[in-house]
Amino acid sequence: MSDETWRDPLKGPDKNEVAIDYVKAPDFRVMWADGAFGGVTPNGHVHCALYTERYAIPRRQIFKLDEAGALGPEVVEKQISRGSVVRELSCDLFLSPQTAENLAHWLLSQVALMKKASEE
Repeated sequence: MSDETWRDPLKGPDKNEVAIDYVKAPDFRVMWADGAFGGVTPNGHVHCALYTERYAIPRRQIFKLDEAGALGPEVVEKQISRGSVVRELSCDLFLSPQTAENLAHWLLSQVALMKKASEE
């Protein structure tokens, strides 16, 4: 499809239809979400913070050097680390109750489609 196809009146909506174009914002990015947390805001919206989960990256590692000066094994007892799991927050979503409900239904329908496809 060429960039000019959208201008073709034969491809446009009829009187009782509406066209919706999806355009990516300049700061659009792909994010992975391992989970979410949040709740209801004082203004009655749904707050949802998406996060990815991983083990903490060490603040410092110490390695032995071999005779040639190349990196050898880590001296684990000298590692400085948080020793925890990190939940890195990717973004916050603020949704109206209706949008939150619509999103919940849409997500559940996608899971149902995936389950059905895996059974076939």
